[in-house]
Amino acid sequence: MLMGFVLLFAAMVALLFFAYTGWRRATSREKDLQIWGVMRRAGIAPQDGAGGDSQMAQAVRRCVLCPSIEECDHWLASGKREGLGAFCPNAGFFAQQKGVKEAAKR
Repeated sequence: MLMGFVLLFAAMVALLFFAYTGWRRATSREKDLQIWGVMRRAGIAPQDGAGGDSQMAQAVRRCVLCPSIEECDHWLASGKREGLGAFCPNAGFFAQQKGVKEAAKR
């Protein structure tokens, strides 16, 4: 019984964290989402996306709910092209999109 309450409490704390992160992003937007800057740096256009609109929508949602906003802003400001995978939940998505774009060039 006690274990059930502990699990329920842990689930609620996790849910509140993601809700707070999303609320913070939604209410403090002064500029575009970081996803657009990362895609520009990688040379990826949203319309080039492999996997269609559903994968792009998932990537945008991951960006909106991402807890690494500050790290991403610092990465974008640095001009780097490497190191995104250390903190970005969309790193795999970007790598996939870049691979598809490079394959289309061949």
